[in-house]
Amino acid sequence: MNKVIFHIDVNSAFLSWEAVYRLNHGETIDLREIPSAVGGDREKRRGVILAKSLAAKSFGVRTGESIAEALRKCPELTVVPGNHSLYEKCSAAFMSILREYTPDVEQYSIDEAFLDMTGTEALFGPPLTVAHVIKDRIREELGFTVNVGISSNHLLAKMAGDFEKPNKIHTLFPEEVPEKMWPLPVGDLFSEGKASAAKLQYIGILTIGDL
Repeated sequence: MNKVIFHIDVNSAFLSWEAVYRLNHGETIDLREIPSAVGGDREKRRGVILAKSLAAKSFGVRTGESIAEALRKCPELTVVPGNHSLYEKCSAAFMSILREYTPDVEQYSIDEAFLDMTGTEALFGPPLTVAHVIKDRIREELGFTVNVGISSNHLLAKMAGDFEKPNKIHTLFPEEVPEKMWPLPVGDLFSEGKASAAKLQYIGILTIGDL
């Protein structure tokens, strides 16, 4: 039987969880729809960006940079402090839904997991069908979106999950690799660091296919 592995990743997890919590507690502005970020203290300009909205990303705001750097790029950036107890609860609810579809859930971080869905078609249908069910159920019940990557192994499922976001499902089975993976920039290869990518580009290796 061919392996079927899902990689499921929450889109901008900390920011999404903050947004859902605040909307459920009376706020009318969705942090996901404005330039916003989860980080440190905006007034004191301390701390780093832990997560950012797509609108903030369009200004060049990056995860891991300082609040001060982010504010220079986007002075109107809304910055909210992190709430890790909330994120742990949201993560637990997310993982609980995943475990309803397979006992083989490998939590990879607070906001992502691998699911071995091999042999579950008789229960839930083909991989794309159940992927849509899981994705849509998470959005309806928990209020946030996820990406789902589907393949026959962890690496390719992870790569597929990192294709276009948010709220998308992508496949990357071995037969799809030449078309979908080889043309990607070499820096898109999972676990390829910026320094290594720069060295490869320097010697003319520009795409994953070149490598």
